Amino acid sequence: MICLCNGVRRETIEKAIEGGAHRLDEIFDQTTAGVGPCGGSCRDKLRQILAEKLPAGKPQGEHDD
Repeated sequence: MICLCNGVRRETIEKAIEGGAHRLDEIFDQTTAGVGPCGGSCRDKLRQILAEKLPAGKPQGEHDD
């Protein structure tokens, strides 16, 4: 479990990335991870997963305002 507030598992996040979510805001939109009532305490984990899953040299825009 990555996002405890919204009950989002790592597998869901990985599937979103594989489906084209290559920025944090896209992951937020597709999974609701990172936008819970805690204010996004899992965002560092999301960045780490994004970095692990994207091919080397792929842009990782981080619009997470």
